[in-house]
Amino acid sequence: MKFSKSTNLVLLAACSGALLFSFSEQLNDSNAATFPSETVVYAKSTAKSQKITQTDVTADQAIKVFKDEHPKSDVKSLTLEKKQGKYFYEVEGLSNSEEHELKVAAQNKKVSDKETETLDRVEQKGVKRQEEKIDTQDLMTVKQAVKQAQKKVKSGNVTEVSLDKDLGITYWEVEFEQSDKEVTVNINANNGKFLSRETSELDD
Repeated sequence: MKFSKSTNLVLLAACSGALLFSFSEQLNDSNAATFPSETVVYAKSTAKSQKITQTDVTADQAIKVFKDEHPKSDVKSLTLEKKQGKYFYEVEGLSNSEEHELKVAAQNKKVSDKETETLDRVEQKGVKRQEEKIDTQDLMTVKQAVKQAQKKVKSGNVTEVSLDKDLGITYWEVEFEQSDKEVTVNINANNGKFLSRETSELDD
């Protein structure tokens, strides 16, 4: 795959702690299914600022933490976002009779905000689990997913990256915030293919 590329990447650490990952790039996207080479995204300002694509804890490691906590459960979703100046993975999963949720610190794997709820009777015995569980094997990394999504958005700040499943397809959802719009790009989490792009107006 040939790239014709002009890229400016800046990671801004705002006082509010919100993630700002700005870029502008032009690529010849002849094969969206091929994973791009890794690009270093530099943090600006304080030494405490971090890179969303290079957190100390990977998505695979966060999933393992969840499975260690709930060995008889499957993961149904994962979200990476920044809250109060720190990155967290929020992982949700299902056993045959319960739904679990917890947060994993992206710096040190510390677990917090653990919640467990009993499923409705019609959802038990593995019914909901089979419908919503995702295959967590051979997934693209967050870094690869963000890089693929960048090809479909001219500019914006990455605010959240999520792993989910729909119609049997496991996908990464990458959210970009522009001045007055939010752009969501979905990328197949196994092969990197572009799935969809949606734009919505930001609330005032």
